[in-house]
Amino acid sequence: MMNMMTGAAFNGAVAINGGVGVMEIRRPQVAESVAQAAEQVALNAHITLRELKTMIDTVVEKKLPTFKTLMEMTPVAVARTTVNGAKLTAYENGYAVYEVDSARTVMAVDRCGDYRYDFTDGTYQIVPAETFEDAEWSLRLLMEGEKRMEHNLSKTAAKYEEVSLRCDGSDWSAAIMVDFMDEENVEMLVDKELQKLYAAMKELTERQMEVVQLYFYKGMTQQEIADELGIRQQSVDRIMKQAVKRLRKNF
Repeated sequence: MMNMMTGAAFNGAVAINGGVGVMEIRRPQVAESVAQAAEQVALNAHITLRELKTMIDTVVEKKLPTFKTLMEMTPVAVARTTVNGAKLTAYENGYAVYEVDSARTVMAVDRCGDYRYDFTDGTYQIVPAETFEDAEWSLRLLMEGEKRMEHNLSKTAAKYEEVSLRCDGSDWSAAIMVDFMDEENVEMLVDKELQKLYAAMKELTERQMEVVQLYFYKGMTQQEIADELGIRQQSVDRIMKQAVKRLRKNF
């Protein structure tokens, strides 16, 4: 599961990736460079969560810092690993960062207690915090990071539904729908945020664009859109979620 690179010096040679290849070392600084590269990829990757907690401070602040604020503190990393493309880093000051693609979320290690696992049928199961104490530290933080990412995505989707779009002082609900695929209409979008939205909407499929325009600009309900397009309401809901996810990625 973990993307790691290991190096070991032996009799003037270094073994990379479990000994698959052997490279002769002619200069000491080469071995040092390999070690530094390995350090950047993984750090205390296999220690337990219990062990990690003995190496970090307890977070006393109630409000979590943003990633930018955390980096301004110049925190010292005590554990780092990569799991399925997601990067996890735990710092000496008690915070940890979950990062996937360009998205990041900050969490406090000591606040990752019981975990609630929700099943698709609406039921759920509580996994006690003690269960994770003697497992690799990344397991609990990975679960927490993924859950926080999903929560952030839901909040973003809600904001899109609440936003009131403006176009050069006109009311969108009273205006003719703008064809966002028409380059000439970009001049109408005098607001910088709307220009960014214009660019993001160009990444939608034709069906996603159609549903978004009917929902936001004509104020139609999902059921009304379904009737208009001759599809099921569940399909409209699915298309809306896909559109919001794509907008979030590009906006």
